[in-house]
Formats: sequence, C-alpha cells, structure tokens
Amino acid sequence: MAVPKEYSESIEGLRGLKATKDFRKYYFRFKINGKEYVHMFNYNDKDWTPKDLKKNARTYAETYQKQKEIELKNPFNPDTKVGYIADQYFINKCTASTWTEERKRIYELHIKEIIGNKKISAVLENDIDKIRKRLETTGCTKQNEKGSSIRTIEKVLFQVLKPILEYARNNGAIDRIPQITIPARPKKSLRKKTVKDGTEKIISLFNAIESRYQNDPLYRGLFFFALFGRRWNEIATLEWSDIDFAKKRYTIRAENNKIGIDQDYYLPPQISSTLLEMKDDRIGLVFKSTRTGEKMHSPRKQLAHLITDTGIEELTMHYFRHIYVTALGEQGAAATVLSAALGHIRSDTVDAHYRTIAHYQSSESADSQLQEIIGKSPNHTEASREANRAIETLTKQQESEV
Repeated sequence: MAVPKEYSESIEGLRGLKATKDFRKYYFRFKINGKEYVHMFNYNDKDWTPKDLKKNARTYAETYQKQKEIELKNPFNPDTKVGYIADQYFINKCTASTWTEERKRIYELHIKEIIGNKKISAVLENDIDKIRKRLETTGCTKQNEKGSSIRTIEKVLFQVLKPILEYARNNGAIDRIPQITIPARPKKSLRKKTVKDGTEKIISLFNAIESRYQNDPLYRGLFFFALFGRRWNEIATLEWSDIDFAKKRYTIRAENNKIGIDQDYYLPPQISSTLLEMKDDRIGLVFKSTRTGEKMHSPRKQLAHLITDTGIEELTMHYFRHIYVTALGEQGAAATVLSAALGHIRSDTVDAHYRTIAHYQSSESADSQLQEIIGKSPNHTEASREANRAIETLTKQQESEV
C-alpha cells in the first residue's frame, strides 16, 4: 500500500510514521505478526510548535501500536477503547434488525463523540453525566433541538450504553459499571404526547390526503398508514406478503418493529381500497421509490405539501401518531387499546395475555372509533363505498380461485 503523496515528511525515531509538510496530519503504517495496519490522525486543533507536533505524534503513534498489540492478544482489557467494544457488541450480541440499526445510530449520535475513543477502564460516572446533560439540552432534530425527552435519555443510557458496558464487564475488560442515573421520570398517562384539537386535525389530514393524492394511491396509502398510527419504518418496510386483504389484516414483522415480535393489525377499508389501486406486481415492498424501486426515504417534500394544506406546522411522520392517539383519546378510547393499537408493550398497561393478541383487536377497535371521527368528513362516505366495493370484488376473486 503506497503512502499518500501529501505525507511527505518522515518523523525521526519511529519507522512508518509520515506527516504533511505542516506536521498537522499523520499517516502511520506498521506491522504486527506480519500483518500491516494503517492509522491516520491529525492535530489541526492544537496550537503547538512543529517540534511539539512531531514529538506528540511520535508518542501517540507508539502508544497506539502498543494498544493494538494488546488488543490482538486480548481484545477485552482495561485499555480497550469503548468504540472497539461497542463494535464487537453490535456484531456478536445483536441480531440483524431495524432495532439494532437504530441502536447503532444512537451510539454514533450520542455516545461515540464523548467516550468512544476512551479506554473502557477510564469511563467514569462523570462521563455518563456528560452524555445525559448534553441530551437534556440539545438534540439532533427539529423536534428535540431544545433537549431530548426522558424517554429518549433512558433509551440512550439504558438500552444502548449500559449493554455495551455490561458486555465489557462480562468479557473481563472492567470489574464494575459506573453508576447510571437520570432525572426522576414524572408520572404521565399514555396520552402524554397530546395534541390540541386532535379530532379537528385528524379530519383535516384525512381530507388533505384524499384531496391531494386523489390520483396518487402510493402516497395516499402511505399517509393513510401514518394516519392510522404506524411508524415510518413500519410503513417503509411493509411488503405485499404482509397484507391479507381477505382477513382484513396486515403484519408488521418482528425485525421492523421495536418489540421484536410479529404484530398483526386491522386493515382499514380506506387503506385496502388504496392498495388495490396501486399498479404493482405485489412482490416485495409495498411502498417503493419511484426512481430507484428500492426502499423509500422519509417523504419530506410531500409532508411539506400536507403542512401547507392543513396548516399543521409541526407535522412530521411521527406526529401523525400523536394526532391519532389524541383524537381517539378525545373519543374516550381506553389506554390499553391505544397502547396496543400503537404497537406498544407496556407492562403497566397491558397484561401478558393482552400482549400477544391485542394489536389486531385493539387496532380494529381504534379503527371503528376513527371511522366515526372521519365520518364527519365529506370525503368519507364515497371513500368508504369505494373501499367496500374493492374488497367485495377481491373477496369474490379469491373465492372463485379456491
């Protein structure tokens, strides 16, 4: 492997260490047991003289090489970097799933910058407090730019960081895990994320979707799924094999939801008829990019159109769920029904039996209440008639095939 031309300066005292002419960037190539390794680093943020830059670079490179030798002999030891342990944890302990990918993103966004390059034995309670405090005051999206919710902080610290630290301890790298604390979680009902005038908003959205996407069943179906409480990833990964028109149900597979089990939901007539309009071979993904034929990205441009149509400035794909649960809550839907219809499993609201069967039953119950709400819409009557006609036709076709 050739050394990039920009690294033209050799550093005296350590073979394989090269630098740029300003001694700010470094390229280190070395061998261990006949295998070659390359490591690049820089000191662009340091106000050091060239002499100090070279001296510190040499010291760092020597330390890095020794650390690599230790890792190769025993990858789990007190000097192992948190980033390496995190990588091994996700590779060896986590199954390939949407939830694993989400946890990896959480690590990259909220943990890596603060402790990713730290020795595992050097991670202190103070480091964990830094992660928590940054989460409390800043965020990565418009929704949480002023700070993350306690629920998000819990997810970062207890569902991502703690398992990584436990993996380090279980493999002998550390003896104990630093204490992880968060502010006391306030007692809130299931409807903690309520929306003012949820009923009016859901009617407005239904009308806007029906009107704007009258001749576009792809986006009409996509937004109807959101209107009935589905998360964006659940919509984007839905396949035609997950849809059962005859039984009026669809399945969100375990690898595409947050709780790791298959979840069956009631298929509302508006969605059934819309899907049947789609010109598709009904193989693979239901909602595919019209440009690539692959999995779609979040439809930000179309969301902007709906914001203009409805005046709901805060609308996001996830905000559909807030509107959904608020509108049903205003109609008196039980908390357990709302929880299961949203795809949650909460030990304090859903008992063990309810967890296994309630998603379909609850979504059907929630749907009947939602139909009453949108029944106030002038578009609803004809849409329902079209849905029923389409489903009746499909059922007759299936019966004749049998």
